[in-house]
Amino acid sequence: MKKLIPFAILSVLIFAASCGLKEQKKIDMTQVAQIEDSILQAQIVPSTTAIHIYQDNDFTNAYIIIKNDALYKGKDNSKIQQAAVRTGVMLCHVLGPDMTVSKASLVISINDRNEDKVPDDGITADMKIDSLKKVLFPAK
Repeated sequence: MKKLIPFAILSVLIFAASCGLKEQKKIDMTQVAQIEDSILQAQIVPSTTAIHIYQDNDFTNAYIIIKNDALYKGKDNSKIQQAAVRTGVMLCHVLGPDMTVSKASLVISINDRNEDKVPDDGITADMKIDSLKKVLFPAK
């Protein structure tokens, strides 16, 4: 009986801790299509010709790799950061308030066949997801 008490306490603690955790979610194919359409058709990042989307195994980090000659060749940091934040806002709207992505990067490449998560030639910009989530989905 005495051996069961620590096990019971441990079980209760694990259950209590898990109640506050979000279920980790993978970006599904419908959301991938919405992201691609938003970038290509809605001109979130004009002149983009190719898109690859990656998410880490724990589903908290996302990478959107785009081929965009104008941004890549211009190397204008303010335009790149603006494109990253616009992409982040769109990502938040597509994934919704229960999203588990806490960090996302827009990676601009010149090679449309490059399928590396962070290509060697890539220019990476933070989408500011945590800040955007606080603004777009304020705690109630």
